[in-house]
Amino acid sequence: MKKFIYRMLTAAFIGTAVIMTSCDDEDNKPSAPQIIPDVSELSIIPDATKSFDVTFSAAGKIGQISAEADKGTVTVSDITGEGEATGKAKITYKAPAAAGDDIITITITDGVQQQKTLDVAVSVTQAVPVELAGGDVEGEWGPFKTYHVTGNLTVPAGKSLKVLEGTTIIVDGPYAVTVRGNFYSYGTAENQVLFTVPSAKRTKANIFGGLWGGVLASNATTTEMAVIYTRMEYVGLPGVAGTDIVSTGEVAEGAPTYALYFNNPNGKIVVMNSTFAYSVDVAVQINQGSLLVANNTFILNGQSGGESVNLKSGAVGDIAFNTFYAAATNGVKWSNSGDRTPQNNVNVYNNTAIGCGWRQTKSGRGGSFNLEKGGKGKVYNNMVINSKYGVKFPTGADAPDVANSAVGYNLYFGNNDASVTGFYPTEGSITLGSFETSHDVSGVKNANNPMFVSFDVSTFNVDAAKSSANADFPAAFNLRLQAGSPALNHGKTGFATNFTTLTVDGKQYTVPAPVSYIGAFGSN
Repeated sequence: MKKFIYRMLTAAFIGTAVIMTSCDDEDNKPSAPQIIPDVSELSIIPDATKSFDVTFSAAGKIGQISAEADKGTVTVSDITGEGEATGKAKITYKAPAAAGDDIITITITDGVQQQKTLDVAVSVTQAVPVELAGGDVEGEWGPFKTYHVTGNLTVPAGKSLKVLEGTTIIVDGPYAVTVRGNFYSYGTAENQVLFTVPSAKRTKANIFGGLWGGVLASNATTTEMAVIYTRMEYVGLPGVAGTDIVSTGEVAEGAPTYALYFNNPNGKIVVMNSTFAYSVDVAVQINQGSLLVANNTFILNGQSGGESVNLKSGAVGDIAFNTFYAAATNGVKWSNSGDRTPQNNVNVYNNTAIGCGWRQTKSGRGGSFNLEKGGKGKVYNNMVINSKYGVKFPTGADAPDVANSAVGYNLYFGNNDASVTGFYPTEGSITLGSFETSHDVSGVKNANNPMFVSFDVSTFNVDAAKSSANADFPAAFNLRLQAGSPALNHGKTGFATNFTTLTVDGKQYTVPAPVSYIGAFGSN
């Protein structure tokens, strides 16, 4: 009997101890983690992207952070504080193509496996277009708005127009934006600004249709332009009598206008991370001013003539890390035409030109980078693929300022005899071994394939490239270089750019330094 009582007392004691230990564990358990977003709900248009920050606190230390959505796509990045009591993360939401409601669910798990979830409501709504029937415009457009343009627009002298991220401008008819003040287009990598035409007109047949007139400055009254993460397409409307660009003599009545035009010797223009596609003639014309044109893509500029970028006397700056795809003539042509002060002086380096020069109908013109008529500059680290000509310095009256120019360290590839013959144009003064061309990467047909990640240089057809009727929307490509590319470690570094930075609208833009690879992109 005593043993039984003893066992009962022992069991009771152990049970009490277990209960007390369990209570102690509950008392010592850290408080549940918390989630504090900097937005309570998100409004967005279809296919757009928005980001917001989230702050976390967890007495049990931050463990795993995740997010998901029912319809859109969510990513979590820039996580800080893992293993700590507080931290942050960036939540990025890509909206679906259709309008509707969605929910972003954010989850944090702490170090003792406690979880906390929080929902952020999302409203995906179609933007109702703002109707613009013509007249003066200024102030801000957007963000995330659509503008339907049915008349000529003018930014008055002394005024500015700023186009903000995610904004779409649909030019519906033969109209242009004349800029007598200043113009700024500020897209972002996630949400570009788009200047286009109605969707039904975005067709192969209209690649060289010249459906609207571009964004055109009006000489000295325009002191600044910035075009960042912006796409302009289907441009080249015939010049109209009475418009500024025709009245000043820049474009003849009936001749194609540009996508973008700037002309002020005391002004500044920055064009970065943008796309200029499907223009009848020149895409970007800069006659005068301090300039930076970098990290852009130019696609099918010029039906039967014209460059992607054309520069005249008074233009000084740097053009780097751009891609020029199938320009009618050159990717870049720069000269001291007009003999204005200062002398044209532009460095053109680390660019890639593919299939350029073939639609130019005039003999001896085209096909990659052309410096002429008293202009000067450094031409290094450029890649010229299946184009009509390599870098060209014409001779005679059209010769550039050769004594103050430099060229070399460029790569040439041709899958056809015509391209190979044109590596060093006979109409120019550059020959293999002159200047610094002994450092070029060049050779026979099919030699020195640049080894792009995703672009087949072997399928190019010269005869097809000569006809504008064959122009078509290019398939997606990746021009980064695979390991073993002859473009790697063959570039020239250390030479000075014309500017280190340019400041426009109070924003400072850094001029990219030359790199050791040739072309616009390095390896993955």
